This record gives sequence, C-alpha cells and structure tokens, in this order.
Amino acid sequence: MSEQIKVLIVDDIQSTLDNLQKLLSFEPDIQVVGTAANGKEGVEQAKKLAPDIVLMDVNMPIMDGIQATETLAQEVSGSPVIIMSVQGERDYLRRAMQSGAREFLIKPFSGDELIASIRRVYQLEQKKESFLAKTTAGTEKAPAAPPDGETKQRAERGQVFFFYSGKGGVGKSLVAANLAVSMANETKGKVALVDLDLQFGDIGVLLNLDHSQGITDLIENIDHMDQEFIREIMVDGPFGIKVLLAPISPELADLVTVDHVRRIFGELRKMFDYIIVDSSAHLGEINLEVLDHADRVVVVTSLSIPAIKNTKLALKIFDSLSISPDRVVLLLNKSDAHSEFNKESVEANLRFPIAGQIPNDPKLVINSINRGNPFVTTHPESEISQRIRELVAKLLPTPAPTPEPESAEKKPRKGLFARR
Repeated sequence: MSEQIKVLIVDDIQSTLDNLQKLLSFEPDIQVVGTAANGKEGVEQAKKLAPDIVLMDVNMPIMDGIQATETLAQEVSGSPVIIMSVQGERDYLRRAMQSGAREFLIKPFSGDELIASIRRVYQLEQKKESFLAKTTAGTEKAPAAPPDGETKQRAERGQVFFFYSGKGGVGKSLVAANLAVSMANETKGKVALVDLDLQFGDIGVLLNLDHSQGITDLIENIDHMDQEFIREIMVDGPFGIKVLLAPISPELADLVTVDHVRRIFGELRKMFDYIIVDSSAHLGEINLEVLDHADRVVVVTSLSIPAIKNTKLALKIFDSLSISPDRVVLLLNKSDAHSEFNKESVEANLRFPIAGQIPNDPKLVINSINRGNPFVTTHPESEISQRIRELVAKLLPTPAPTPEPESAEKKPRKGLFARR
C-alpha cells in the first residue's frame, strides 16, 4: 500500500470536524492525523504533526483561516492549505489568494470534490519536490561554465517562448497562435509554433491547418530525424510560420517522452529564430523540461477568481523551481473595463506585475476561431491586434548597444536611429 496522505482539519464547528473525519476515514490513502478548533491551534498542530495537507476553515475565533494560512506559508511551507469557505464570501477568496492557499472549496461541497482536491494538491506537491531534488542534484554536478564563444553561440540560437495557464478557457492558445503569426510578420524572422498540449491541442483548429500528421510522426523516426525531415512534418501556417502539431489522437500522447522533446527542441533552436510553445495546464515532465530551458515564460490569465487563483499557484511553483521572475511575463487576457476586477487589483492579489492586457472582443474572437483565421491578419487595425503586436515587442530580446569609438569630442546622437 502506498504512503498515506496525512491531513490536518482546522474548523471551529465540532460537527464539521466529525463529518470530515468520518468522510475521509473511508479513503485508504488518506489519514486524518489531527484536528484544531481555530487558526492558532491549527498552526501549532501543523508544526508538530507536519501534515501533507491542511484543510482550513475561514471564519474562526482567536485566529481566522486567512491569518493561519499566511503563517503556515512562511513557517510550515511543506503543508499546503486547502481553504474551505461558504458561498458568497468573495472578499475572503481574494484575501485567500494572497495568503498562499493552494485550492478553494466552496461550502457545501461534495465528498468527491474534497477527496479529489486533497489528492490533486498532494500529487502536485510531490512532483514539485521530485523536480526540485533532480534540479539540486544536477546543480551539484553541474559542469564548468562554457567559454564565452560557446555561450554566445547558444544565445544566438532560436528563442523559446513558453505559453502557460493553470486553467483552460482563458484564451492562451489563441493568444499564442496570433502572437506567432504577428511575430513572423513583424520581424520577418523564422518562426515555429509548437503545440505541446499533446492530448487536446487546438492550434491546428485555430489556424485551420491540415492535421494529418504531428509530433508523433517525428517520434517514429527519431533516430533518423534531421532538419529536412522536421520541415516535412511541420505544417505551413500564415506569414510563413511552421507549425508542429499535437498527435492526431489523444491516446498517442503517451508515445512522446522527455528525451524525444529534448532532441526535437535541440534541432528547432538551430532552425528557427523564435519558437512559440503552447502548453497544457498539466506541469508534467515534458512541460517542465521545456519550461526549464525557455527564454521567456508567458503566463496567461483572465478576470475571474478561478483563473487568478490558478495563476497565483503557477507563479509560486515557478518560484519554487528557481525560475527567475525576469523570465516570466504575465498577460491579462479578456480585459474588460466593466469587470469588478482590474489590472491593479489583480496585480495586488498576485503580487506580480502585469506586462500586457488583451482587451475583450468576443465577436472578433469568435469569428476568428470559427473561421480558423488569426485576427492579427483579418483585423490588424483592431485594438486586440495592436496589443498582440505590443506583446511581440516586449518579448523580443533587446539588442545590446553598439559601443562608440573613443574620440576627443563625443557628439550627442540625434535622429530616428539614435540608441535609447
């Protein structure tokens, strides 16, 4: 039998504690190791018992669940918190996003919802610890830094932009597809778009592409793969972009391994100036491999509590994986002036700056999706297309200034081509 998930329950209502204990007692992989009647007692018990999961109520005496969650995030970081809150407590949910809670259950919730949430948070924590252990081990045996010439050569290879969202429905794939097309048009460079949502990728549909072949066709010939063969498998998209599509059927996703992806991206970096990667929400080994080597990570969110909550968790995971905040670009999609949230409130919740906003234009977006035509080509003058072009400019690496020759008298540079 696998190791049990140790759970601590914190709630000031005795009947709730009893019901949750009874419910979880039927699960062979879950063990309730303790209970507490308020946040202060919950923190004390967590320090003593080191549970894998803490189920935390919000409204409690002495110390409420929000304060307790903030304390646990700092002092018992290995015990992630699942907040339990009654319906309508929107203000508490906003505060909980800041406190460090991993998930939120709205009362009344079902037993299936509770158990699924506990297992999901636990599995994510285990994967994070496993990845951190591998990263640490790799760091201890890291080779010496390459010579300057080799570093420069690596930097001149294709830039990888990894698009991620912890929740579906925020428009991540649509933004990635339109950005790839816009980047090819704006830079005139070689652009690749890779669909790494291996089971249910939508890039082919969004661009109305022939999906008769995909990444698994490369896998079948991985030992004989060369750049010419990769070009044959990739599909032609608008403005000359090349698209590597997901497998044609979801069950084929299991054929793709980390080693396959590592070898494919090694070749893509040599072939293209810019590589746009559309990922799935699941941070499995393949996504973590590309994420670790991406030049920029574009996190897409929207103006909803679930989307913001999942973005909060994603940013914490990236931080725990030692991904520099400088590499992360936070993008707010479907921005709406009439929403009860705005850029400032989202930034306050996430404690992370928003680099760009894509306006909400449902009619234009729906037409673009249904016809398979990127809106940056059909409506380049629209505000949504302008924001995509602005994002292209933000993602492109800033060229280093050319050093001026030394002279006795230096004249200030003027005109359109003066360096800023």
